[in-house]
Amino acid sequence: MEIAVFQDNSGRTQSFVEPGIVKVYSRHMGEWKITKEIIYRIDNIASLKEIRQSIRNMAETLGDCKVFVGREIKGLPYTVLDSMGFNTWELEGTTKDLLEFVFEKEEEETKSMEMSKSKDKLPLIQKSRDGYYFLNLKKIQEHNINLTSKGILLPFFDTTVFYQLEIICGHIPPWFEAEFNRLNLITKSESISKDEIKITVYPKGCGE
Repeated sequence: MEIAVFQDNSGRTQSFVEPGIVKVYSRHMGEWKITKEIIYRIDNIASLKEIRQSIRNMAETLGDCKVFVGREIKGLPYTVLDSMGFNTWELEGTTKDLLEFVFEKEEEETKSMEMSKSKDKLPLIQKSRDGYYFLNLKKIQEHNINLTSKGILLPFFDTTVFYQLEIICGHIPPWFEAEFNRLNLITKSESISKDEIKITVYPKGCGE
């Protein structure tokens, strides 16, 4: 696995609003080695169009690496990286301390996606009638902490034609907004108890 880390000169994770160095780390036999270094900054660029292109150009130089770690990855940097298929992590600390943590979490998410695609078990997302589906995400994750919301939902969105999906969850996952915009989906949410939220997801046009 390869992980790109945006960091300062001391090796601590850096925010995109400040200059820093993107270092790509590759894991082999439990050891991490730097395979690429890119001095990078966008704090001196005024145009949003130029910032977007600069981030895209930097990300394209990372090759097959699709995991990006920084202290702060918000707004345009997050949108660009997410649209290019990156998993982004906002973490503060030294690279040495964070690499194994991110590696383990990425492995968990990969296993979660594989489990959700498995055909030899009951589907996690239930079909109530043609085009209408239901998912109790909160209950599922209480019984299996290795299943992630992305691992459950993205395979469904990529392969299923639907009119409506109701999701019960404890909180709104932070990746929903950017990913749903990419997928052309709209949502409505309502609180149904002190620790549960119902989110209704529609393809744009169906729920309007």
